[in-house]
Amino acid sequence: MKHLKRHLPPLTSLLAFEAAARLGSFTAAAEELNVSREAVSRQIRVLESHLGISLFERDANRALMGAAGARFFATVSPNLNAIAVAAKEMAGEVSNGPLPESATQPGDDEELPSLLVVDDTPQNIHHLHGLLKDAYRIIPQTSGKGALSFLSGELADLILLDIRMPDMDGYEVCRQIKSTASLADIPVIFLTSLDDPMDETKGLEMGACDFITRPIVPAILRARIRSHIELRQAQTALEKLLARRADRLEKAEQLLTGICADIGQFQSS
Repeated sequence: MKHLKRHLPPLTSLLAFEAAARLGSFTAAAEELNVSREAVSRQIRVLESHLGISLFERDANRALMGAAGARFFATVSPNLNAIAVAAKEMAGEVSNGPLPESATQPGDDEELPSLLVVDDTPQNIHHLHGLLKDAYRIIPQTSGKGALSFLSGELADLILLDIRMPDMDGYEVCRQIKSTASLADIPVIFLTSLDDPMDETKGLEMGACDFITRPIVPAILRARIRSHIELRQAQTALEKLLARRADRLEKAEQLLTGICADIGQFQSS
């Protein structure tokens, strides 16, 4: 318990951070939690002090969630939901049936299809996380190099890729993905504010399966992601079926060759 107490940040700070990150505003978080905006800001500073990092980039008028904040939110939000659901079940408020659609238990998201979301703007990642977290395991990356580094050790079921990024733009990231044999079959969807037909043409020529411009229409985004993942799953299943049949055919040919050899040996004796 002493170990937990020393390393866990205060729950009130976590709740303030989760609300601000999910709603995208300290003011909205204050309204949801029924406290002042100053109280939300103070609790988040307590959390940042505990972690030793900045979760939000602040100026005189607003606070934007930074890359570290987006990564921390992806871990904090589903676990706080799971704690809340478990508490309700123990209090008898929820049956032991399936969890509500918006809640997940630790480990459940490992069974969901994985989306690698690559965008140098943390607010965009946060927005997509809110739209898609119920159906997919969201893996955030704020740079092309970070995305390629992740893919060198783990695959994703689909990649949502921004184009305008510093150091390495989305086109180059897509080119490197499609030129790597182990990654080439992963569907890539460009998700960008660029709306020139030439940009879309270039993206599709790079090997992307789709090109979606902002502002996002959530229903369309979900439908396209689902379609491309289901198509890839069907292709994989077909490839496995063909591989099994090819293996059986090879074994049959080997058996036939052996029979023919035995017949030939019998005829010559």
